[in-house]
Parts: sequence; structure tokens; C-alpha cells
Amino acid sequence: MFSKVLTCHKALWAEFISEFHSTITYCPGRLATLPDAWSHWDNMYPERGVDLISKNPQNFHQVIKKNGIQESKFFSIKVEIFSDLVDNIQKDVWQDKDYKEILKKLERGESVKDYSLEPQAKLLLFKYRVVIPSNEEIQLNILQKHHDSPLAGHPGQEKTLKRIKREFYWAGINQFIKYNVSSCQKCS
Repeated sequence: MFSKVLTCHKALWAEFISEFHSTITYCPGRLATLPDAWSHWDNMYPERGVDLISKNPQNFHQVIKKNGIQESKFFSIKVEIFSDLVDNIQKDVWQDKDYKEILKKLERGESVKDYSLEPQAKLLLFKYRVVIPSNEEIQLNILQKHHDSPLAGHPGQEKTLKRIKREFYWAGINQFIKYNVSSCQKCS
């Protein structure tokens, strides 16, 4: 792949494919032959009128077990962060003077516009995004995960900002990300 910036999806596939020692070559459609019987599973597609699951039960697994659904307000937030980072966020947000009063109100059961408290992880949420305290070490850790890691692929200022703002919130997030990403040598 010769793309300067890979999407997360392409980066995952590039990393996976790099483990194999093979060569991928393009074959124009006019030179391609018809697939043979070896490239098809005879049991993959059922006959007309036969249920796919009853024909191939081994191809499907139970997604939701009976009585296995638990209510969680945190299910819609896709946050892929390490447990030590979560611990630091939890500890520091309760010490942060900007959020202390909001947290106290939420603990008492009062509602605060756009803020909520995730009950299991005890994280403060602003419009369903995790609130990050005024701790530059935590903010840099999040930035590195969404910008510097091999899966992030150094996407530049705007894409990095969009990725982080999808999951996190902190005061001055725009300036912080633009300042730090502008000094990235790989992006410039």
C-alpha cells in the first residue's frame, strides 16, 4: 500500500497481512478464470426454502445468551482505553476543581445539563463522551493512542481531532490537539 495515511480499517488489515510472506498481484478481470469447485463450500448456501441456520448451524454462534443482557448506560460509548488510564481519569476528575461541583450534584441524583455519571466505571460524561481532567499526561496519552500508534496512522490535525472528540471531552481540546499535532514531523 502506498497511501501516506491509512484509515484505521486499512491499518488493521495491513498489520494482519504483514504477518504472511506472500505477494499480492493484480489480475485484470478478463484474465481471471472461473472459480473451481475447490474454492466453494458445498454447504454454504442452502436450497431454496431451507433456513440458513438449520442448514449450517456450525457457521453461526449465539450472540445473546438467555438472561444475559444487562442494562448499561455506557454501552453506546466506544472507549478503548487501558485500565490504568481509566483509573487515572477517575481519580483526577474527582480532584479537578472544574468538575467537583458537577460530580457532587450527580452523586446526589440531581440532573446537570449535558452531564451524566457512568455508574459502573464512575466516569463523568459530557454528551456521552468521557470527561478528561486538566491533566496533560492523560491528555497526551489519549493523543498518542489516537495519533501516534501504528493503527492510528498519523491522520493529521482534523482527523485526529474528530477521532478524539468522538470519545472524549476536555476544556481546550481543539488548541491542545492542533498544537501537539502541528509539531509532528511525520504529518508535515
